[in-house]
Amino acid sequence: MNAHTAEPHETETSVSNIADRSTEMADQHWDRTKSVALAQSEGIDLNDEHWAVIEFLREYYLEHGLPINARTTARALNEKFSDQGGNKYLRRLFNDGPALTARESEAKAVSPR
Repeated sequence: MNAHTAEPHETETSVSNIADRSTEMADQHWDRTKSVALAQSEGIDLNDEHWAVIEFLREYYLEHGLPINARTTARALNEKFSDQGGNKYLRRLFNDGPALTARESEAKAVSPR
């Protein structure tokens, strides 16, 4: 298994405590149903391959916090999914790539409509 280690200067989260990030995520009341609806609004039908990426991103956030830029997350994703084809594989799953798609979806989820 490939594991990307984020350097401290690559993250913008000042909270170094994983428990605090876990609490923050729990406060968002995330569930798969919300994710499916959000993905469908983006024209994506989630399957097991998508869920593997989503779960990796959630675990990566818990361990490392928010990245300063999408490049840090994209590098970690490329390393994690290199056996499946890395960036090419991820772009097949998510048209704009998972890092950009996740950031755009997050903005939509928290912005009032």
